[in-house]
Amino acid sequence: MSLLLQSSSFYQHNTAFRQAVDLLDVSQAKATNDTVRCILMVAAEGLAAFEQHSHVEAACVAMLPGILEATGSPFGVLAEVVYDRRGIPHLQSHATTNIYKPGYTRHDILTNLQFYNLDTLNGAVMLEKKPVLTNDPANDPRSGGVPMGHAPMTAYLGLPFLVDEALVGALLLGNKPGGYSDTDIEWLTPFCEIIGWTIQAAKTG
Repeated sequence: MSLLLQSSSFYQHNTAFRQAVDLLDVSQAKATNDTVRCILMVAAEGLAAFEQHSHVEAACVAMLPGILEATGSPFGVLAEVVYDRRGIPHLQSHATTNIYKPGYTRHDILTNLQFYNLDTLNGAVMLEKKPVLTNDPANDPRSGGVPMGHAPMTAYLGLPFLVDEALVGALLLGNKPGGYSDTDIEWLTPFCEIIGWTIQAAKTG
């Protein structure tokens, strides 16, 4: 997959996309277990979708089901961070599991949702610019609860996408049976780096 992406004109002319593809190549060479390899294959599929459609939303929609499966998460969000004129961030979701659909699956996805509340676990990811992990969300002081009709949160993992220390997006996961751990963060870190650069590629055209 990396060789195909490296032969594309987008790779040749977009520095950020080239960085994403090269990170994928290096990460795949270093991968030591099947879960990490699966996560990186999902990233490769996202890069291919982005290269084809030149849009982050297409990449996120392609990746979200695979990331949920690889992490054992029933639902999640892939989002870009957008700043208003005052420099206040919010999440613009490019792929969100449609948990309000009866009998939803990982492939039921909504796009273009906005998350503005910073007094939440999602907000903590944006404000702290570092992983937010809790297996007791209801009692976490950073939690702002869940919207009406939302399933109870039993576990939460939020990971920022950083490009040269600038926050450009986030991966938000929920309700993995047994909870999340530092191992999940370790295994997802290369994915987050790759997708951060993919979002940057969209910004720079």
